[in-house]
Amino acid sequence: MTVGDSIKRAAQGTKNVTEQVVDAVETKVSDVTDTVQDALHDAGEKVHGAVGRDEDKRK
Repeated sequence: MTVGDSIKRAAQGTKNVTEQVVDAVETKVSDVTDTVQDALHDAGEKVHGAVGRDEDKRK
């Protein structure tokens, strides 16, 4: 194996690790985004429900 072959092999290994890290980060960001969206949706529904109950009390 030549020095050039070793460098190419190391570069390919680095590329593979980088791709795995990027994929893992993208997955985590997507999971967190979904969780935040769900929490905001739930909070919005609770606020909407509370406003509705408050309006019913005023009638």
